[in-house]
Amino acid sequence: MLKKLLTAAVFLSVLGQAAHADETVANLYNAADAIRQKLELSNHAWTVDMHAHQGNIVETGVSNEAMISETMVVQYNNAIQTVLNTSYLTAKDVFEEKHNEAIDNMHMAIDDLMGATTKLSTVSVVAELAVNADTTQEQMQVQQALEQTDMTITEADVNNYNTALNDVEKFAQQAGAFLSAAQDESITSAVDNYSAQNNIAVASYSAIEYTQDIDKFVISYDNDLYMSFSGFFQNKMVSADDIYNNTMYVQ
Repeated sequence: MLKKLLTAAVFLSVLGQAAHADETVANLYNAADAIRQKLELSNHAWTVDMHAHQGNIVETGVSNEAMISETMVVQYNNAIQTVLNTSYLTAKDVFEEKHNEAIDNMHMAIDDLMGATTKLSTVSVVAELAVNADTTQEQMQVQQALEQTDMTITEADVNNYNTALNDVEKFAQQAGAFLSAAQDESITSAVDNYSAQNNIAVASYSAIEYTQDIDKFVISYDNDLYMSFSGFFQNKMVSADDIYNNTMYVQ
């Protein structure tokens, strides 16, 4: 279900014309083209030169047509600044960008998990020592090994491990949700239209959040504007059974 809330009464005439250049780019073209036309007219200098060599006298003001006005300069520079300050990203672009960001964060979390796992790897050594220690002598050998080498683990080591696990899961959820949203035309077109109707750039969002437990995706803007999508990704869910039944374990 898609909800559209607190829509401002501002509508753009370019709705439904995504294939056309944005108004800011069109304005830049017009400002640049106006000056370009003046530069082309400056070729009259060669004609003036020819007449001067022939003893002809050009009238005062013949160069006025090729002059560039201060207004034209201001319009051109303002158009450049407007383009520089404008985001042209579509909803698909934004969601893909957020997907890549979440993927990078997930990879860093996996690196942290690998480091934490290495710190805790002594438990595997202890397990290997203890698994076949059936006789008194073998048990005493385990005891001796533990006396010679500190194989205890710290609460900090475990916290780092658990935090990394949570981060991997969290960022994986975000990455999957953002990519699914980017690939869902009903979502991207709705967000693009909503931003156009409210005269805001899609990339000017204040937050994009996905909550897996309720399958809810929200993109928020300032001024209490937001869009909410619920139940769109039910066919994308992956359970713990799906994960652990398809995971290869290193002994």
